[in-house]
Amino acid sequence: MAAELVIKNGHIITVDSDNSIREAVAVSEGRIVAVGANEEMTPYIGPATRILDLHGHTMLPGINDTHMHGPYFGATRPPLALDLTAPAVTSIEEMVDALKAKVAETPAGEWIRGFGWDVGTLKECKNDPSRMPRRSDIDAVSPDNPVVFNDFSGHTLLVNSKALEIAGITAQTPAPPSGEIERDPATGEPTGLFKEPAAIAMVSTHIPLLTREEKRQAVLTAVHELNKNGITSFTDAAIGPGGETMLFGVMSGEFVEIYRELLLEGKLTVRTNVLLLMGDYGALTLDDIKKNFDTFAIPDDTDPLRLQFSGVKMFADGVPLTGTSWMKEPYEAGGYGASVVPGATEEDKRDNLKEMVNYVHSKGFMAGIHATGDRAVDAAAEAFMYACDNNPDVSVRHQLIHGDFMDPETTRALSKYPCGVSMQPAIGAMISDFEPAVVGAERAAKEFPARMVQQSGLVLTFSCDAPVTLPNWRQGVQAAVLRENVVSGRVSGPEECITREEAIRAYTLNGAWQDNMEKEKGSIEVGKLADFCILGEDILTVEARRIGEIPVLATVYNGEIVFDGSKGLFEEK
Repeated sequence: MAAELVIKNGHIITVDSDNSIREAVAVSEGRIVAVGANEEMTPYIGPATRILDLHGHTMLPGINDTHMHGPYFGATRPPLALDLTAPAVTSIEEMVDALKAKVAETPAGEWIRGFGWDVGTLKECKNDPSRMPRRSDIDAVSPDNPVVFNDFSGHTLLVNSKALEIAGITAQTPAPPSGEIERDPATGEPTGLFKEPAAIAMVSTHIPLLTREEKRQAVLTAVHELNKNGITSFTDAAIGPGGETMLFGVMSGEFVEIYRELLLEGKLTVRTNVLLLMGDYGALTLDDIKKNFDTFAIPDDTDPLRLQFSGVKMFADGVPLTGTSWMKEPYEAGGYGASVVPGATEEDKRDNLKEMVNYVHSKGFMAGIHATGDRAVDAAAEAFMYACDNNPDVSVRHQLIHGDFMDPETTRALSKYPCGVSMQPAIGAMISDFEPAVVGAERAAKEFPARMVQQSGLVLTFSCDAPVTLPNWRQGVQAAVLRENVVSGRVSGPEECITREEAIRAYTLNGAWQDNMEKEKGSIEVGKLADFCILGEDILTVEARRIGEIPVLATVYNGEIVFDGSKGLFEEK
């Protein structure tokens, strides 16, 4: 009966049906064999048993992030890209300084990438909605290097004049139907800002693709960051044959094989669930999906507990801040946004989305649909319900991704189906001060309606959408509990706050449900996988505004410590 690992003297948040708190856990062959009091572990301790003494520290199940972009995140971090996130960069001046230093060490003609700038944290932009970083800011320090800087959302790209020259974009270049090229109102010349995937692709397709070694580095960087944050499971939301040339190859189908390689090498120390990108993510069609299902080799020989390819990613619209979310009511500046689903009319778009989801469902794959505006959410929900009703013998759990603005009636209807919604509370905390000017104060207060979703019965999961936000899930819990803006502290929609326990469940057991693996992971119960996150403070009692600062001391994956930041705190033998 001796276990390989016993963890004792802990404040263990089990996330079981009773939200029980326990002291100790025993682990054998990567599974939990006992949960209870310290003295109940005695039969499981043998001469070879490794013992960790938590000294009263908090442990909870390994975190299950249901929506992020692993390779994309890794490629936006050093050494592959400049870090433009706060606090590294908090002004346009600092952005220029960082670029100037990078240019000094980069050969002329070589592309320079950066990621993470945010008008909400750039000093010059905070109080002036019209002020944005533009090519006029960065041209002087980068005359010989093409520069591409993605904003934190990935929906706006800043480029310099050299990049425009290489891409052949001038005042006469038309914008694509579903994207925007910002232009100088006096001259018509591009300012260097491109919004939404179709427009961004006009430049990004000219950026040299990552080499295979750089792609491996991107995944390894992401895995390390996830381990460091106590994340033991995540959904990689978009790699595949439709991403071969997009964003310098960070969505390439080659990552499918790289994930398999790293798994065999023992380096994929996070359970990975992949949503495949089966076509142009700004204009995906049913023909694209059918063609790629016929021609792209989807692995079916990996251990599904560690790596699975379970779904297909689709897009219904854009994001609110760029006015590209598909909305029922007009934006403050006018317009309703638009769907990126192909079709001449709204009815065509809805029908096309229904048929795409229906086809994927019939193949036994889930559909993960990016939908932020309430009109897009309605279309996605309609497609999910249609596919489930049309294929009653095929068991699939679909995922609504983001769900910024959700109609209560639609939410209640969708809750009757095997579907979940993956929200990003940390994004809400970043953008809430800007949303009233975009969608009006009343709608802004209802963005990311976590409480409404909870009450409807629809399964709520949380995620970081990295690289949009960093994989600090504690910040997500804090944002869901307080709904305070990270800069101003202003509360947006307090009626949508949820409890700490509910937020933790959204990051653990509910995420496991979305992966169709709630019997295998997501809570600390006998028989489940031994995935744990050990914290430096008690997340249930620490002052709410400090939740995001709680350090992760260690991460256990499959019974093995894959990250140890405890500095020898735990006694072992």
